[in-house]
Amino acid sequence: MSQPPVNETPSGMGRSGAITFDRRLQGLTGIAVRGFLLTLVTFGIYRFWYISELRRYFWNRTVVDGSPAEYTGTGKELFLGFLVAIAILIPIYVLIFIATISAPSVAAFGSGLSFLVLFVLGKFAVYRGRRYRASRTLWRGIRLGQDGSAITYALMAIGWSLLTLLTLGLAFPFMRASLERYRINHTLIGSSRMESTARGRSLLLPWLTFYVVVLLPIAAAFLAFLSATDFSSIPGDLFVPRQGGKPGEFVFNRVYDHTPILTFGALLINTVSITVPLGVLLIPFYRARETRIFMNAASLGPVRLMSTLKARQFYWPYLVYFLSLVGFVLVLGLVIGGAALLLRTKGMESSLHWAIVLCIMIGYFAFVLLFSVLYVRVITARLWAAVATTTTIENADGLDAILASSRRVGSGLNEGLADALDVGGALEVGF
Repeated sequence: MSQPPVNETPSGMGRSGAITFDRRLQGLTGIAVRGFLLTLVTFGIYRFWYISELRRYFWNRTVVDGSPAEYTGTGKELFLGFLVAIAILIPIYVLIFIATISAPSVAAFGSGLSFLVLFVLGKFAVYRGRRYRASRTLWRGIRLGQDGSAITYALMAIGWSLLTLLTLGLAFPFMRASLERYRINHTLIGSSRMESTARGRSLLLPWLTFYVVVLLPIAAAFLAFLSATDFSSIPGDLFVPRQGGKPGEFVFNRVYDHTPILTFGALLINTVSITVPLGVLLIPFYRARETRIFMNAASLGPVRLMSTLKARQFYWPYLVYFLSLVGFVLVLGLVIGGAALLLRTKGMESSLHWAIVLCIMIGYFAFVLLFSVLYVRVITARLWAAVATTTTIENADGLDAILASSRRVGSGLNEGLADALDVGGALEVGF
């Protein structure tokens, strides 16, 4: 891949460096198809090697100031880390179960206790997983790293989460900024330490857009509904099965007609049905703004990042992905309909049922495969490219002063716990 020319900035401002990503994505489809099929036939075991192969692909095609990154992690490390994490988690699950069945006072809080323990472990695992990925990343032969305490990070996440609940979500951007500062301030490139100046107030406006459109109407409708029930329990017979309807289809009980409970219950359902789709549409907008703000807040001594990421660059991959899946479903429907019509015209009605079942089974498998491949090619790759190619490096000459470090490389257990708790991602866009 040809490198873009280096930009010269005015005297005293330093050189500007580029971050590029090879958009041709040669070989990515093969990796995704092979990874999906081998993960399927090995009952999920191959996914650790698949994740490692994806990371090597994306790391190697991300060129920072003329030098590509390198990922040195292996699937074996991830798999062994996962097994050790499972061995640690099973006794924890057993202890929680024994405590809930042996102590009546604890049983009433069993679900809450399980959630709290898993939440703390999840945040702990997220931080340790990032430490593993950093320790397996090289740039110009210089290893990245992360210090700090995963326990401290988990406790910060708990405190901020409680504050977010108490403020009905208004503290969310400040939580995100605080956790981002902790992660970046403990990120090391060789012997040099990164720094983040991210602040919650920078995220407040995009978050309030999401909050006012989605969360506030739902909260208001829910409070109105609780007020209609006098803040007591919701009537158990509020919903009844629809007469002549399908199994699992419910309607409001006519007993509550013309009552505040029915009025505000319907208002709550209608509010959710409108605001949730709007929220889905606003998520890429918020993610793009947050990513740009966090990138612009990161620095390494005199070296700074400058991102010009736009929200439309996050919307486009999701739109292409959605339209591709819809198109596949439509084509599958036409194939099944055409096969049924052909069998009828040939007088083979007896084979119609099995032909439709076979088409549905093949179509389902093809849909899942397409879902997996398109997600990597369309969403992950395009979002990764959008973040990389809209970011430049100010005062890039400072990168030449980075020295390698003799830090010890972390264990694969760091990410094994995150994978066991299903809180770690194969690839994360941004830092």
